[in-house]
Amino acid sequence: MVDSIVNFFADNFAGCVVLAVVLLAMFPMVESRIAIPLALSTAIWGENTLSPALAFLIGFVGSSLPVIVVIFLVKKIKNKTSGFVHDRFLSMVQGKYHAKIEKMRIHPSTFRKCFSLATFVAVPLPLTGVYSGALIAGISNLKIWQGFVSVIVGEAVSCAVVLLISVAFDNSAFYLFLFSLALIVIFVVVNLSIFIFKKIKQRKDHREIEIKPN
Repeated sequence: MVDSIVNFFADNFAGCVVLAVVLLAMFPMVESRIAIPLALSTAIWGENTLSPALAFLIGFVGSSLPVIVVIFLVKKIKNKTSGFVHDRFLSMVQGKYHAKIEKMRIHPSTFRKCFSLATFVAVPLPLTGVYSGALIAGISNLKIWQGFVSVIVGEAVSCAVVLLISVAFDNSAFYLFLFSLALIVIFVVVNLSIFIFKKIKQRKDHREIEIKPN
């Protein structure tokens, strides 16, 4: 499995490490938490490995590119009064980030809301990246530019944390890359399993209601 990952990146992106890092950084859930360790992995790139400064810059830029688009689209959907996409999307976002959204609502000042959002994004975990931050910013009452600035400030801190961990120990970047990748896969599998279980239970409950005698 490890050899397959190494060979995939080495065979397809050896001549353009920056492109690989940008693409990964732009991908939901993956973002800079995997893109930066990938950029610093000598086990994959050898002499083409990026410097820490360049890895930070490319990872940060790549993960920040989708932010303004996501916030803008969420604001557009939120401003609609009804519709399938509006209802299902808002229900999904509010259900997933209910605690964070409510915590931001009770803050009396815009600065505290922005600080809270930036702090949330700064933690490099699967549910706290730029996409999650952009969704929360879009559904909140922050202006687009306020949400954007909050998310990218938090992402800058997150990139710095990942970079420091990656360079703190010799040859740690590749193992951090694998660990982060495994963590995301586990997270996706667990959430998908929960989603499927809930759907099956809902269908079962619906059938029981239908066959229940009046």
